[in-house]
Amino acid sequence: MMKPNRPNISKGGNYPPEFREEAVRYWLSSGQTLKQVASDLGVSPECLRTWRRQMESIGPSTFNPNESVTPNTSSSNVELALSRELGQLRRELEAMTRQRDILKKVVSIFSEDKTLSGGSK
Repeated sequence: MMKPNRPNISKGGNYPPEFREEAVRYWLSSGQTLKQVASDLGVSPECLRTWRRQMESIGPSTFNPNESVTPNTSSSNVELALSRELGQLRRELEAMTRQRDILKKVVSIFSEDKTLSGGSK
């Protein structure tokens, strides 16, 4: 998912609901930490946390922070769950890639040791 463009809002102003939805989806699917995404978007981490709670309690298509909370629709829950799972899978892939690279280096180091010491005994 692409990073949403931050609208020009003065401090303490309200962000459009579309931006809030995109920001939360970006955070959940990016695999980055809350602080990284908040800094990247120019909003506070607490804003993102609050927006996520609001999206989880109401459907994203009806997401309006100025309205009272309405019951959630199942399709919006599925979207949010999929975004969350995508972020988790990206983090896991990154960790596995790091582990693979480390193992490749270890194998390379051990195979060089055998050739330097004259092979097997």
